[in-house]
Amino acid sequence: MVRPTSVLACTLLFLASCDGESTNSPEATTMALSHMSAGPAEGDPEGSIRLILNDPSDRALPTSQCDVELCTSLLELIEGAEESIDFAVYGMRNQEVLLDALVRAKARGVQVRGVVDRDVDGDNYYSGTDAMIAALGGHVHDDRRADQQLEREFLRDERDKKFAADPPCERPEGFAGYVQCLAYDLGDTCLLATHASREPFGSSEDGNTGKAFNKIMHDKFFVVDGHQLWTGSTNVSDSGTGGYNANLALVLDSPTVARWYTQEFEEMYAGKHHQLKTASKALYGQDLVTTVGDAEVQVLFSPQDKAISEGVRPALKAAKRRIDISVFFLTSKAITKDLIDAHRRGVAVRVILDATAAKNGYTKHELLRAAGIPVKVEAWGGKMHMKSAIIDDDVLIAGSMNWTSAGEWDNDENTLIIRSAALVQQYDEFFAHIWAAIPERWAHENPDPESLDSGTACADGFDNDYDQQADGEDPGCGPNPPPLPELPPHWTVPKDKITCQHPPKG
Repeated sequence: MVRPTSVLACTLLFLASCDGESTNSPEATTMALSHMSAGPAEGDPEGSIRLILNDPSDRALPTSQCDVELCTSLLELIEGAEESIDFAVYGMRNQEVLLDALVRAKARGVQVRGVVDRDVDGDNYYSGTDAMIAALGGHVHDDRRADQQLEREFLRDERDKKFAADPPCERPEGFAGYVQCLAYDLGDTCLLATHASREPFGSSEDGNTGKAFNKIMHDKFFVVDGHQLWTGSTNVSDSGTGGYNANLALVLDSPTVARWYTQEFEEMYAGKHHQLKTASKALYGQDLVTTVGDAEVQVLFSPQDKAISEGVRPALKAAKRRIDISVFFLTSKAITKDLIDAHRRGVAVRVILDATAAKNGYTKHELLRAAGIPVKVEAWGGKMHMKSAIIDDDVLIAGSMNWTSAGEWDNDENTLIIRSAALVQQYDEFFAHIWAAIPERWAHENPDPESLDSGTACADGFDNDYDQQADGEDPGCGPNPPPLPELPPHWTVPKDKITCQHPPKG
């Protein structure tokens, strides 16, 4: 018997042959995909959406166990697969239960294929990724060649010179990275800031530290049997599906949405990543919007669909009553403007941010605080790893994309904007719980992510602040912890002109 998914893969003969060899022609990719019938349809009225939210506050450390719903929901899909499993994940670490389930699925005849991240040197952030690829027989591709091609183009076009150019505003002392000169209108005053990273180049899980070239395959999704989708912010790791981080997962039973994700997978499996991918509007002639059950679902893939510009920002600008955000990194200066503007027009805005992100030289949370917006920084051992928000009473934003320029312009990501009063109510109850559980101190200060201020961070065996030191080796866990490094400066000035500018003109 020939599986439908196998036929689909093999008909994309310009994308990938049936033995997994891929072409390097973007034109061929567009040609093959343009003949596929997968545009927005009448929807899936019998479909369903399940929202899973993980509170990590009672989790002592990362674990390989599969005992939280983030993991068991995925395990159920893998174990129930009959035809195909296509996945795109950042990598894998210490998740033997899920890996064994994938291996068993492959052994019983399920087609199992995957896509993971690799940098230009071939490295992956997660230690178990290579073992996972070997266990699945090599049917897992990565973005290394795409990264190398894009890096060559980047260097050839000398676009990296902009990162070394003198900024229009004065570089803050002690900071060496790309400089942002920021100005926000607060009404009677202007909020000014100069943001930069401490190092000229760097790397992080988020890939957003001022590095001139660092594109990552940052998706976390599984498509099973052509109609079930598992996606969200949760990495397949001991801290992600292991339950140590605050995360979100969505499980959709929707042939329409699954078909869109399958096409995104096919393009990446064929070697097309980042700026090499084809915009959804070019493929389908319209936005990816459909109905699943009684919910409206819009899907945007990054970077080709500009998920922040075309999805997140319009939703924030339309807010009338409230915006509640749970996010790992928030460094987008445009989103910051939208949140300040919403606050000024009377929208109740609240943000929960990760403690590691609060140390980043481009974090915008202190600017939001300066504008009067309540921001709490988590103080668990694990991370606030969600990339999500609710707006008013009917809009949920979720997916893999951090609210950063890297998420918008560089990384492979997926974002869903869902209109569903029921899902918003569920998220609202979760948000209220974790907001209340974070001590009020962290609405004004920032906890050190590797210290006694951050739950079990000093006893979890994990390097929570990515400084190559964990637990007792980290000075933050010692008897005399050093103060956190100062963030770049911000200040307010009287507004004496129509617009706020930094540096001021004239």
